Amino acid sequence: MKKLLLVLILSFVVFSAGCGGYGSMITLTPSAAANAVLNTGDAVNDQILKFELTISSATLTGTYPTPTSANLISKPAEVEFVHQAGTFEPLALVSIPAGTYSGATLIVSNPEVVVLNGGVPTSVPATLSSTTVTVIFTPAITITDSTTSVINFDLDLAASVSLNDSPITSAMVSPKFNVITSAVAAGENEDNDNGEIEDVHGRVTNITVPDFTVQTMQATITFVTDSNTKFQGGGITQLSDVKVGDVVEVDGITKADGTKLASRLEKDGASTGEEVEGIITTVTGSPAVGLKIAHQLDSTGMVPPPTTVDVAINSGTAFSVHADKLNLSSLPAFDATRIGNGQRVEADSATASFPTIATKLKLREQALVGTVAASPAPTSSGFMLNINPTSAFGTLSGATSVAVTVPSGATLKIAPTAGAILLVRGLLFFNGTTTYTMIATREDHN
Repeated sequence: MKKLLLVLILSFVVFSAGCGGYGSMITLTPSAAANAVLNTGDAVNDQILKFELTISSATLTGTYPTPTSANLISKPAEVEFVHQAGTFEPLALVSIPAGTYSGATLIVSNPEVVVLNGGVPTSVPATLSSTTVTVIFTPAITITDSTTSVINFDLDLAASVSLNDSPITSAMVSPKFNVITSAVAAGENEDNDNGEIEDVHGRVTNITVPDFTVQTMQATITFVTDSNTKFQGGGITQLSDVKVGDVVEVDGITKADGTKLASRLEKDGASTGEEVEGIITTVTGSPAVGLKIAHQLDSTGMVPPPTTVDVAINSGTAFSVHADKLNLSSLPAFDATRIGNGQRVEADSATASFPTIATKLKLREQALVGTVAASPAPTSSGFMLNINPTSAFGTLSGATSVAVTVPSGATLKIAPTAGAILLVRGLLFFNGTTTYTMIATREDHN
């Protein structure tokens, strides 16, 4: 029986066990077999700044005569879910028998929950209701060797974590996933739930032109380049300019045979550097000279993973915004005078330790959940999103509403209507005084 390659993408970030870094690896190496792509994403719990979970086993439940698969996770993997709200990321590429599957079973442990208590990021004790998570496929999925399928595991964070007391003293965790399937889009994948790959971060571990391999916080992914691949950042103009150990960011597509084609390769830093991502909780100075960031991810695996990270800003810090997917002639400003609490950023430094001076500060996509306002009347190109003032973003920013623009190139899953509760993912800008606006890349039900 022919075997398939299944990409397990648990919307996440995989770290070394107990470290929150790159150490826990699952290798994604395409072969000649047919493919099925499994994704996982996240729906927002607006009180949670960070939710991390160790996944040590994942099996697919076969429907007779299809056998249940072996464990698809080669090593325990720590996955951070909040940063991937409204999107999907790769976890593993494995081979399983073709056939019909009715569900999946995950073995999980070590939940980490970070919330705001009195405006301060706080890691609270978290208890799992069970280490075994059963996911039912409704309907069952059939994998064949003639079609490349996409299976999306979307963590419902709001239904998965119960927060206790006020201020919050503990959390009960019972992970719940919603699962939908689709086919890998032919040619240029237009969305990350049908094969598109966005903002893959990691260190280069191998270069064999025209291929290169990236060790992300979730997996090891081999990409191929072609004449259309764009090379950006750090003075690189071709693959031979990239070195093993460099920290990079990659966009790409999944081809029909499962090959990952890099459409954009950006160098963020050298092997001696560090990258940390998270939500800004404090801005010092105006213009800003320092930030405190609620830690979500990092490139080297700080031990133990910190709740917050301090980052210094100086005149040499380069500010940037990545909006290649969006068809925009201009963007709002993001700089030392227009940076605010609640924005999600990536800070790159020349040394692998924090606190440090950021050589680069990049505005990253994030998700907000809120209610569509009736006025001004919502349209497919823009609307006002009312924010829960007691949410983490509302508490940090003081904002009660955010004006959302939906440009050409964004994914609009449903038409925004007054009163609808939506999850909106995109780039969040601050005008330096009181106003936040978002340029959406994706909008959907939460």
